[in-house]
Amino acid sequence: MNARISRRFADLAAAQSKAFAAYVTAGDPSSGATLDVAHALEAAGTDVLELGIPFSDPLADGPTIQAASARALRQE
Repeated sequence: MNARISRRFADLAAAQSKAFAAYVTAGDPSSGATLDVAHALEAAGTDVLELGIPFSDPLADGPTIQAASARALRQE
């Protein structure tokens, strides 16, 4: 795991607090919107932000992430 993420989880554990992790598919609905959402989530106190890379055949992902990937890929 990334050292910054490990540190964040350790700090939260020491404070007996929970983490909020967010997942955003990059490029959905647009590149600009992805950046705006990432900044808003950071400002709101998100502990971990995962940016998903859209893939044309996301078999292991559920329908919500599959749809987000399809929308992001159509933005090109």
